[in-house]
Amino acid sequence: MRLRVGLLLCLLTVFLGAGCRKALEPTADNNQAPETWITAAPQDSITTRNQLGQPVSPVITRIPVRFHLYWAGSDRDGAVSGYYWAVVETLATPPGDGLPIPNLPGPKASDYHFTTRSDSTFIFRASEDVSEREHAFYVYAVDNKGKPDPTPARFIFRAYDRFPPEPIVDIARATGTIYTLTGAGVVASTEVKFILDFFEIERPFPRDTVPTGSELFFQWHGEPTIPGSHVLGYRYRLDESSFNVVDSSVHSVTYNGGPGTPAVAPGVKRFTLRAVGESGWRGQTTRYFQMNYAPDSWYSGPDPNDPVAGWSTYTDGNGKRYWYKDVANWSTFNGIPGTLLGADSALVLPAARTERRTFFEIYKDRIWAHEEGDTVHLNSWVVFPAGGTDKDSPYRAKVGVDPNKPVGPVTTVATANGSPVAFRSQVLTVQLDGNPARPSETTSFPVFDIASVYHSPHILPYSGMSVSGAAYAYAIAEDGDGTVDRRIMRVSGRQDSVAYYADVLGIQSAQQVRSKILKFYVNHAPFLKTGDPAFRPAIPNGAGTRATIARTSTFNILADDLDPIDYNVTIQRVGGPQSGVSPVLIRTIDIWGKNSAGRDTSYNVATDLDVASISVTIPTYIVPGIIYVRIRLADNRTSDVAHGARLLRAPDRNGVVQNYYEYPVTLSAPGPEDASIGAAPSTQRPGSPLSSGRRQ
Repeated sequence: MRLRVGLLLCLLTVFLGAGCRKALEPTADNNQAPETWITAAPQDSITTRNQLGQPVSPVITRIPVRFHLYWAGSDRDGAVSGYYWAVVETLATPPGDGLPIPNLPGPKASDYHFTTRSDSTFIFRASEDVSEREHAFYVYAVDNKGKPDPTPARFIFRAYDRFPPEPIVDIARATGTIYTLTGAGVVASTEVKFILDFFEIERPFPRDTVPTGSELFFQWHGEPTIPGSHVLGYRYRLDESSFNVVDSSVHSVTYNGGPGTPAVAPGVKRFTLRAVGESGWRGQTTRYFQMNYAPDSWYSGPDPNDPVAGWSTYTDGNGKRYWYKDVANWSTFNGIPGTLLGADSALVLPAARTERRTFFEIYKDRIWAHEEGDTVHLNSWVVFPAGGTDKDSPYRAKVGVDPNKPVGPVTTVATANGSPVAFRSQVLTVQLDGNPARPSETTSFPVFDIASVYHSPHILPYSGMSVSGAAYAYAIAEDGDGTVDRRIMRVSGRQDSVAYYADVLGIQSAQQVRSKILKFYVNHAPFLKTGDPAFRPAIPNGAGTRATIARTSTFNILADDLDPIDYNVTIQRVGGPQSGVSPVLIRTIDIWGKNSAGRDTSYNVATDLDVASISVTIPTYIVPGIIYVRIRLADNRTSDVAHGARLLRAPDRNGVVQNYYEYPVTLSAPGPEDASIGAAPSTQRPGSPLSSGRRQ
């Protein structure tokens, strides 16, 4: 009984279980994914593998930004219904702070676009900053059942744009006012200037100049350089910190045109115009110009022939005439009439000053009127009055609160009057050892404002001349807009170079600005007092007689210096010699004569002798007869190298050495010893005949 019941329960369980079971899903995918590849482009960079089947890093290919791509797909168990494609790009330029350009990003779902085509012409993006940019193109096929290719084809490349649109400036025009000083006063006129110059890195100064405050008008258009392309927009700027962005319908802009137009300050300007193409890369052109005419500069020194000034004159032994004026009392000195060394400096505007290449020297209680090439005293003041003209800037005189300000047109703010408002100056001195002494250029003057750190209450350029050598001075004008006449610096940074280029090499650009430089010499050469009866050995007189000396004699080499300085003693002031200091007069004495063989020979008596009197014993290897005494004279010690070395080549007004003297005397003495015994080696004088001595 139990057996039958158990069997029945087992059958019932099997029956119920069989009635509740669900149908099983198939375990095989009957739809295979399609395959995709790029056909008309470099090899698919995802599927590139080496012989071992290992992936190979893709070779980055360069293609034009406008490029026709082809791709294809296939499906083994169906058909390809379409494609999804995407383009990604990296940054055009590094993000900054020394960071590199990041790698290409992967495409997002939103980057993909569907198409049923298997080719298309793409315009890839560059940027305004660079013409080449890295991209990646992805494409994958989708079959008729909606299944995508899980391994999209990928093409990594650099797209470059060599043919951006060309921007063309049709009009670049400046319209402004210029001022000309005439006999009837300042005359204003309108100047229209068309700007044609392009900016070039190797040329820092523009060729075109327009009046300050001019109204500037620029008009342009763009021309595509690839058929079928077009200009998307323009970018332009002048003084702006960033480009103005406009679309392709905007073709002009006006500056300084009144309310609502951008204002432009004076200075060197560069208008930049860009035409942006479909890739984002742009063509660019410029217009390069200077807004504000630089002032002109000249010298306006004294007129030595003006009888009103009251000059005294004298003529030196070379026939050179000099003009001077003594000052009895500086506290009551009112200047020199008819010159800018007086009240006229505040009354006569720079444009009305007569051009004269002369200058003043002040030494002790005397004022000299000099011309270029003269020699001035060491430790003197030189004053070189300047004039100039300016055609377009207001007369913004640099004045403020100053109770000592001289009153006159020069110190009064006014509208444009044809004159610059200030000057700057510098004197470069090429020392006798060839090294330049070059102080800094002065700040602008005159500046009459006691509250200003640039307070310079003087109208004329001046400089203290405490270094010996050839001096090159300039005074250059500055106009009311702050533009300085820099033509000298454009030729060369040094005045002596400009003079050399102009005077020696004949370079035209230097000759054009040579008149802006004054060349003169500093330090009168020391001189022998040969006319003093105590001078020994005496100089031959006009009758040709010679002094006779014994083999042992006393030489008394008397000398003097017009402008002595002792660098071992502190220089108290500029404008005269040091007080309480004897002149530094350094003598080198040599004897030239014949030995017993008739050959030239010499004997050094003294080197760097700082006293006048010395006992001399002429060696016996120099035979009696006519001998020559050579005296070299310096006004500086050998140890004073820092002050331009010794003045053995002190130039006169023509640059000629004049500080040594050689003259004959008669040696009366017993006969010579054998020249081969104990005698110094004989030295033949360069260029001298063996038969007789001669004066050099």
